[in-house]
Parts: sequence; C-alpha cells; structure tokens
Amino acid sequence: MHKPILIAALLSLSASAMATTPPAPAPQTYASQLGTGIIVDWARTERGIREFDPLAVRDYQQRGFGHVRIRVTGEAMHQRLVHLQKIVEACQKYNVVPIVSYQAGSESDAQVVAWWTTTARYFAQRFPQLGFDILYEPSDKLSHAQLNALYEKAGKAIHKISPQRMVLISPQAYTQPDSLKWPDSATAPVMANWHLFPYGPVAVKGKRGWTTGTPAEKAAIRTRINNVLHWQQKTGHSSWVGAWSVGEVVKSGPTKQQIAFATFTACELQKAHLPFAVNGDGKFYDGEEGAWRPEMQPLLDAILRPQCTN
Repeated sequence: MHKPILIAALLSLSASAMATTPPAPAPQTYASQLGTGIIVDWARTERGIREFDPLAVRDYQQRGFGHVRIRVTGEAMHQRLVHLQKIVEACQKYNVVPIVSYQAGSESDAQVVAWWTTTARYFAQRFPQLGFDILYEPSDKLSHAQLNALYEKAGKAIHKISPQRMVLISPQAYTQPDSLKWPDSATAPVMANWHLFPYGPVAVKGKRGWTTGTPAEKAAIRTRINNVLHWQQKTGHSSWVGAWSVGEVVKSGPTKQQIAFATFTACELQKAHLPFAVNGDGKFYDGEEGAWRPEMQPLLDAILRPQCTN
C-alpha cells in the first residue's frame, strides 16, 4: 500500500541529488577555466602522498594556478582512490581544476581500460570539473592506430559510466594533435593534450634549447602554436599543453635565459588562449615546509604573470 509513496520519495531524492550536481562544462568552456597549471606528485610518489596538505592547493590557487595535473601510477586500489578524492575535494574547495593523469608502465590496453573503469566508477558523476587524462606519457612503442584504439576503448568505458566526464588524449610523443582519431561518441567531451618544446625549439650541440631568443627560435614556437590553432579551427576541438618546462634549473635558481624563454612562451600561449601546465611542483614548492622556494620566484612570475611585449 505504501510502495508507490516510497518509490515516489526515492525518485524525488534522486532528482534532487542530480539537480545539485552541475553538468560538466563543454570543452571550450573547460579549456577557458584551466588557465596556467602545474604537474603535481601528490598521488604518485611516497613523499608526495605523505606530504600532501589541502592547504597546498590553497597556496597554488593564491599564487595564480588554475589547475593541477595529478600524476598517478600503480593499481587503482581503494586506499589510493580515497587519497585521490581528498586531493580532488581540496581542489573543489579552493577552485582549482583537477586533472588525473595515469602514468602507465608496461600495462596492456586491457589493464589501462580496467584502471580507468575502476577510477570512473569510484568518482561516478561527482566533481564535474575533474578531468581524466588517459595517458601521462603515451608509449612510443604504440603506433598512431594502436594509440587511437586504446583511447577509443578507454574513452568509451569512462563515458559509459560518466557521460559528461572530460577526457584528455595525447598524440604519440606529444607532437601535433593531427594524428589523433577522435573517439566515436559525438557528444562526449574530449580535449587534446600536446607539448611545446620543453627545453627550447632549436637544436644546439645535439640538444634542444633556447639560446638568446633568436628570430628562428621565436618563429619555431609561434609556428607550433599557430598549427594547433589552425587544427582547432578546422576540427572544432579544444586543446591543452599538458606539460611544459624551461629545462633543468640549478639550485641557485633559474638563469636569465630561462626566464626569457618562460616569458616569451607564456606570453605566446596566453595570446593564443591556450591553457598549459608547467612541470613540476617540487621544483617550485617545498611540500615539507609548505612554502614556495624563494629562488624560483622570478621564474614563477615569468610563467604566471609574464611581462609581454607586442
């Protein structure tokens, strides 16, 4: 006799819960919310896990970071997922977009898909701003076709559980996104992840780097960016520079050339409205002390608030 009333009540509660969970933003909107981010090891290394403090997320947000790329490795065990949730909750509290990036080793396609299936089920449709970066470093052993097939399988598994979850896919060696075959689902949100000359655009003595900001060096960076902008316009897809660095920084701090490289590149990316993440958190922030490394301030300022010229 009371069964219809009970069913109606449950449906009402379900509808109320769904109403309180805002839909995930579209790729273009999502990209505009990312701003400048940073790669963090809060869920990857023993030290990163041990030192993680939600107040660090507050510090990152106050410093000017809009998102964090959270590297994760190993099995998707419950304990690790609980820890990952703490990070995501802190990001939500301090208005920082969290992107989980799976750093696979020798796992097979089936194992990668299983990892994402478990993770997608754990988060279900919660945390609409949470993004899933399927592979932190796509293996160079995979052909373009094999990589695209893996993205298709993993993306389908994720979107079956959470249809509006943002998924990020990377071309082989993080080159231009032209080689990516977009997953079949027409409505599921997907973005491309590519990289931009982490040590500089020109080969010097066998190594890529940035010398004095020559016209050729600047032109190479602008060409790479313009090619991606053309690809975005042609395909209607959005993209994100998932990692960028100015090379190794010595203990005494960054060089003038590194700061110049950071300033020019950050300006060009900002002018193009392309979000990017810098690598990596331990270089700039002392997790044990809960404080920014003072010698890195000039480089951080160049990345976050570059003094751009026309």
